[in-house]
Order: sequence, then structure tokens, then C-alpha cells
Amino acid sequence: MAEAVRKVVVRLPRDRRAEEIEAAAREVFCELGFEASSTAEIAARAGVAEGTLYKHFQNKRALLFRVLETWYRSMLADFESHLAVIHGARNKIHYIVLRHLRSLKENADLARLSYHEVRHSGDYYQSKLYEFNREYTQVFIEACREGMRAGELRDDVPLGLLRDLVFGGVDHLISGYLFNGRELDVDVAATNLVALVFNGIGTPAQEPGVELLQRFEGLVERMESSLDGRAEGKR
Repeated sequence: MAEAVRKVVVRLPRDRRAEEIEAAAREVFCELGFEASSTAEIAARAGVAEGTLYKHFQNKRALLFRVLETWYRSMLADFESHLAVIHGARNKIHYIVLRHLRSLKENADLARLSYHEVRHSGDYYQSKLYEFNREYTQVFIEACREGMRAGELRDDVPLGLLRDLVFGGVDHLISGYLFNGRELDVDVAATNLVALVFNGIGTPAQEPGVELLQRFEGLVERMESSLDGRAEGKR
């Protein structure tokens, strides 16, 4: 009688198993949307029993938050590595705005999940995702403070309001792309937003009237010099 073949069960480390479940959840959420997704489908794609999923995550919503937290964490890590070698507040702010827009556009399905399911929900403000978002926008505020110290930005601008204006502008642009099918050139959008900040509320430029007066005074001096030279020639 042939000996029965025993099925080999591969037991992965707990963290590795959680990562595989999270990766499957991201795939399913982006493909089907949150409401249409099921823990059974996520478990099947991760290659685990549905009960195993609940050993790692309390419920489907907790899994959604983990997926979005990982996304935000990756953006924060990217900021830290790149901003360290970027000089000048304007360049840093441009990078932050451009990177944020690009990440939202390139991860449109995740962005929609965030807007639809999380950003306006009651549990958002008690979540790690909210704390990550605060850290994320704090990077922008620190770049603005650097600009104030260097004289690139006025030092009387309320930083919280400036943050809200810029990220509110980003939300408006990306919402049009995500939900209304509007075209979005992230390079042009980032350049325009940063120009609005620095040209609109940067350190005050010399007033046109002052420049015009200086040009007029220079012209008068040259005329007087010319007249003096003619007078000398007639003597």
C-alpha cells in the first residue's frame, strides 16, 4: 500500500504573514473598492485561511488603515532621504508639493480610498493615519520656517494657514483628477502653487514707484553732468 503523501505546511514569521495579507488587501481594495471587498477574498489572495487574517487584523477597516499607513510611511521616508540633500526653502517646498501630487496621481486608487473611506470619517482623527498626516504636513512647515529664517518668505505669515492653503490647493487639483476626470500635469501644478507662495507672499520686492524714481534721478544726474560739460567747453 502506497504511503500517504503528507502536505507540507509552510509557516511564515508573523510579520511576514501580516505583510502578505496587507499586500493582498491593497490589491483587492484598489480593484474592487472597500465596500465590495471581502475578508474572504483578501485571505484567498494572500493564501491563508480567513481565520488567519483575523489573527493579524481586527477587521477589514483596520486592514484598510494599515494599507494607507504604509503608503504614508513610504512618502515620509522619501521626504527624509531627499530633502536632506536639497538646498533652499523654495526648492524644498517645490519638492514636497511635487512629490505629494505625484504620489496621489500615481496611486489614484489608494487616494480615492483615502478620500472616500477615511478622511471624513469619525475614526480618522484617532488613528495613526492622522498622526502620519500631521508629520507629513509638518515637513512642509519646517521648510517654510527655513525660508523665513533665510529671508525667502515673510516672517509674519501664519504657518498653519499657509499649510492649509497649499494642501487645500493640492486637494482641489487632485480631486478634479480623481473624481471628475480633469487632466493634471503635476509638474506644472507644483510650479504654479510654489510660485503663488513665493511671488504672492514672499519677501516684498522693491516697489515699482521706487525703481522708477531711481531711474529718473539717474537720468537727471546724467543730464546735469552733460550740461556742466557743455558749460565748461564754452568757457
